[in-house]
Amino acid sequence: MTAAIRSPAQTATRTRRAMPVRAALEWAFGTECARLDHDEIEAVGGTGWRSYGMEYVALERAQLGTRVDTSRGRSSPHDDAELIATVVRNTLPWYAATLVADLARAGRTPDWMPDARPRLKPDDWTVNRWGRHAKTADAAMLGVEGWQPIPRRNRKGVIVHDAVRFTPCHWDPTPAQIAAARRAYLDWWGYLLAVQAALTGADLTRIEVTRDMPPMRPWKGAPQRL
Repeated sequence: MTAAIRSPAQTATRTRRAMPVRAALEWAFGTECARLDHDEIEAVGGTGWRSYGMEYVALERAQLGTRVDTSRGRSSPHDDAELIATVVRNTLPWYAATLVADLARAGRTPDWMPDARPRLKPDDWTVNRWGRHAKTADAAMLGVEGWQPIPRRNRKGVIVHDAVRFTPCHWDPTPAQIAAARRAYLDWWGYLLAVQAALTGADLTRIEVTRDMPPMRPWKGAPQRL
């Protein structure tokens, strides 16, 4: 019985490794150290809609602290990795492409503050022989009409006027900070979805990008820590 003869293209297709888009990006930018081609004109002019400020991108990149290894003697990235980098560069605006590449290189996702829960905390503390206590302030500093000293009698029967005391507090983290972090995660998820769609038509020889995606809203149903 004569065996069927497969073409090189069919063989390559059968031996391609299936990867979700996030794993493919981490392989291309992390393992293979592919780099983005920087377009000076587009980077200055900007394209698309910027969903959050460049300050967030700069902060994320500073936290990653990773750079591509360009030392001598290192082999060039695989052709598939170069193609993935090209797709990322051509699909996303520059600020989004660099964020996706840096996170993939570090094997991270944007910090969506999984353990965050707004808590009311004192602005300041005082320490004495009885321990650590929240520092209080005079309500007169608030400038609120009707906050008057409270008359009372001391141990000698003399009427004195005590100031109304309160504890200045703040929310940490604020609901706005948590919402901003989770919007940034959703933006990143959308970037991956756009790259996934573009890679389905790319001529990759070593890997095949699947339709698997990271959780869209991982905070839904996540246990809350008290």
